[in-house]
Amino acid sequence: MSAMNALPLLLAAVMAAESGQSASAANSAATPAPVPDAVPAPARPAGSDLDALLARADAAWAVRDQPGKLDELAAALEAAAAQAPSSYPVLWRQARHLGWLAEEPKLADAEKSRIGKRAWEVGDRASALEPNRVEGFFYAMSGVGNYSLGIGVLSALAKGIEGKFKERLARAEAIDPGFEGGAIQMSWGRLYYELPWPKHDARLSEKHLRDAISRNGENVRAHVYLADLLLDEGRKEEARAAYQRAAGIVVVPGRGDPPEQRRWQVVANQALEKLSRK
Repeated sequence: MSAMNALPLLLAAVMAAESGQSASAANSAATPAPVPDAVPAPARPAGSDLDALLARADAAWAVRDQPGKLDELAAALEAAAAQAPSSYPVLWRQARHLGWLAEEPKLADAEKSRIGKRAWEVGDRASALEPNRVEGFFYAMSGVGNYSLGIGVLSALAKGIEGKFKERLARAEAIDPGFEGGAIQMSWGRLYYELPWPKHDARLSEKHLRDAISRNGENVRAHVYLADLLLDEGRKEEARAAYQRAAGIVVVPGRGDPPEQRRWQVVANQALEKLSRK
């Protein structure tokens, strides 16, 4: 099943969790019906332990670009959300998963904005529960960014989305500036690249992207983003070298984030092919 076919499982789980919360609130307002002592409590299904479900989700996440693993991830998160719909560890993992789906390079804009908005909402729910933890703010920020790219940067600016992106990114940075090996600095760098004039700032973009790379030289996406910026600035040969560095990074299982690295190495190689034709 493709990543997009796995998405309905996750969205259905989140919607079911939210419906469950509403039903619980309504039931608490009424006088509960007595339960006969003879009725035993329902047995918990095998494998329903929350820690085990999250461990299963994390194992699938680590190899999520391999066949069938997104299905496993979605199923584990669906079960975890059914068991603990207001759990911080469940919510931030849901936001992370949605972010991965929204960042698929070939995804249509309408889907990018729709999935990005959902990641934003779920990430915000997580950070409301644990405002001193980085994950909720970071993955909500990622959702804001993908929502903005999906609807178009100018439309996002008109809606005041820039401030929402910066707020969440700044909160994440204040909590853990080293989160995900330079991902926060990379996000600042890409922001200043994506913003149109007069907010576009190539100098600040390059500064943040080089900071990200100095923190983690194996951050393939940061190299690709730097190359995009250099190309946009007319520095073609520097851009080519940056794409080559991204494509040449050795992906080691168990180190860093291999699915993320492989995804962005495809983008780097496509950019190199395009440059070779110019």
